[in-house]
Amino acid sequence: MYKKYFPACDINGPIEPPVSFGHLGIQGAIPIKCSNCPKLFEGGCTRHIKMVGDYLYLDHGPCGIDGPSDPVIYENAFIQSKVTVPRKCSDCQFLSVAPIWGFECNQDADKWGDFKRGLDWGAWKPDFIYLQLPQPKITTRILSQAIFENDLLTFIREYRRVNLGLSIQEAKADFTILRKRIDNDFEAC
Repeated sequence: MYKKYFPACDINGPIEPPVSFGHLGIQGAIPIKCSNCPKLFEGGCTRHIKMVGDYLYLDHGPCGIDGPSDPVIYENAFIQSKVTVPRKCSDCQFLSVAPIWGFECNQDADKWGDFKRGLDWGAWKPDFIYLQLPQPKITTRILSQAIFENDLLTFIREYRRVNLGLSIQEAKADFTILRKRIDNDFEAC
């Protein structure tokens, strides 16, 4: 789940008061610091989009509920997730599952409307960022980790395991593309 949160927002600014925002019939509010940010796009954030290849969640700041934020698999009587949530969210009354968006926080739902606050990962940070190969290629955690560790051999092995029929040359080319994304994106920061 944390792949839509990291790299974390590094722009400081106030969260309150919320600013009304709407897009394609979705109505609610966004943090004031996001309202004037050039990285705001259609209710999402384009920070590091060249590296991660997707929009990230807006930064709603800390939720105010204490607890550890290391990732855990969410499970209850009806659901066993395939993704992780912050430990403190796993038994929080505000955690909900939306059919399209997945896990979301309903704390202050009346304030944020359809633009729900993201889960609070606190000070926890992943060892590496999830990257995406272009569809229909499959990207796994092992592939992303190999890219960040600059481990071509592990990347090729995993790439060929999950993307059957693709060549070693194509794996090497994709490795180079993803490494350039990381190098270029972090140089721009």
